Amino acid sequence: MDAPASPPVPTATPRRRVRKRDLVLPVALSLAAVGVVLWATYEPGAFAKVRGTFNPWYLLGAVGAVALQITAGGLRLRYVSRGLIGSAAGIRAQLTWDFMSAVTPSAMGGAPFAAFFIAKENGLAYGQVTAVMLFTMIMDQIWFTLLIVTLYVSAIWLPVFPTTLGAAGIGTVAVYLAAMLCYFAFFAYATLFRPELLEWLAGKVVRLKWLRRFEEPVRRETRKLRNQAKILRAQSLGFYLIGAVYTLLYWAGRYGVVLLVALSFWRDFRHVLFVMRTAGLWLAGLAMPTPGGSGGIEALYVLYLSPLLPAGYGGPALLVWRALAYYGVLAMGLYVAGGAVRALLAGETPPPDPTSLPDEPEPTP
Repeated sequence: MDAPASPPVPTATPRRRVRKRDLVLPVALSLAAVGVVLWATYEPGAFAKVRGTFNPWYLLGAVGAVALQITAGGLRLRYVSRGLIGSAAGIRAQLTWDFMSAVTPSAMGGAPFAAFFIAKENGLAYGQVTAVMLFTMIMDQIWFTLLIVTLYVSAIWLPVFPTTLGAAGIGTVAVYLAAMLCYFAFFAYATLFRPELLEWLAGKVVRLKWLRRFEEPVRRETRKLRNQAKILRAQSLGFYLIGAVYTLLYWAGRYGVVLLVALSFWRDFRHVLFVMRTAGLWLAGLAMPTPGGSGGIEALYVLYLSPLLPAGYGGPALLVWRALAYYGVLAMGLYVAGGAVRALLAGETPPPDPTSLPDEPEPTP
């Protein structure tokens, strides 16, 4: 989905092209899913009621929430890079990251191509950029770890798991979140405190008979990750706390745009529960196999959030949310990263970066 929460960012040069169909497919899937939702949830007279309750000021707030998300993400990249990436460049880099995450298959991920853009635009070594992106991904994973615990605790008082899922569906979601919690917690802990655990685990996996051909590249990447982890461990507690504030603002923008779009159509619903379910929706969206979760995110909206709104309101709210937070971000990302995207469409890749595996950790990520 358009939110970065994938496995550790690879430090190797991306070797696969972005194809034109990678740009068209996710948008087509999303538009088709929105169309199905509008058709399936249509209620006679609903559009007239929606027009009567619509408040444009909340919609303007939703636009501000999108701006908060992009700005906070860009400033986080600037802060983590210690100013090597400027504020404006950081915002462009965040837009590019969101764009590439939304249009590349989940197995590939958008991080390597976003790193390509950042390195190319700012004249930085590819290894430096991946160290910066690794830190931001660690902060996101710590956020998700805390969020999952919060959802479990909140479920004591609030129906954060939609009853429309049924007992089996709720059980499946609970198990999925538990597995995600274990993964996020393990990766964050291993990266920051015990990177040798990642090397050990990766070594065990690639020793499997049908994976042995990947052994050397995997071991090379885990060695690079270990060096980057040394850089991260050298940072002060204050550095992490400020990074956590930027992360909080980034996700507040992502959740806020969903809430404010809903409020622009209808105000009388359970706001806290809506936000908690929005958080659960994003977590569930991480499992979507389509680029950016397109198609699946729209279905999750119907399950998680539409039941909290009056009949006939879910479809229009979904359409406006995706128009602002998905199609709009895609358009802005394509505009700011047009040159890099054209280079990737042409199969261009950054040159090998011999500085990405330093003998000693540099003083800052």
